[in-house]
Amino acid sequence: MYAAPRRVGVTLPPWSFMRPVCLTLLALALTACSESRSRGPAGTDSATTSATADSAALPTPPDTPAAAAGATPLEGTHWRLVDIGGQPSPPAADTLRQPGFTLYARGQRLVGSAGCNRMKGPYQLEGTKLKVGPLATTRMACPALATETAFLEALAATTRYELSGASLTLFGGDTAVARLEASIK
Repeated sequence: MYAAPRRVGVTLPPWSFMRPVCLTLLALALTACSESRSRGPAGTDSATTSATADSAALPTPPDTPAAAAGATPLEGTHWRLVDIGGQPSPPAADTLRQPGFTLYARGQRLVGSAGCNRMKGPYQLEGTKLKVGPLATTRMACPALATETAFLEALAATTRYELSGASLTLFGGDTAVARLEASIK
């Protein structure tokens, strides 16, 4: 056991010997953690282990022909509105809140902006079938409420989707209600 050196006339608190012990244990723990990360389980290469662990944490895109052809994954991608009901989406008044959303696989939550107001809510995904909502939105006074209302109605009407590269088309029945593109958030 470690005994702290005593100086004549100096009284050390009873816990003072713990500091070097704690620092030593911390150093050993950090060293052990870094070694286990570089080696991986059972001596495997760290790049393989890291890639496997990373891919296990990522949402799996649905099994669709578009997904197999290298399309952008539906979940975990930020989708920006390009056109709604066949009409180009007008530019947003607030450039920080472009109409769009991200689908999060964990909890199956949609989070995004309708153009001015923020929105969030659940979604259900089964193959190429997609149901969104009900969505909760903030209630700020906004200049472009027509586009925002149309976008929210399109999301509520969505029954399925199609992915083509970095483009997402939402359908209500057989009618395309909105088209979005993947964007860097």
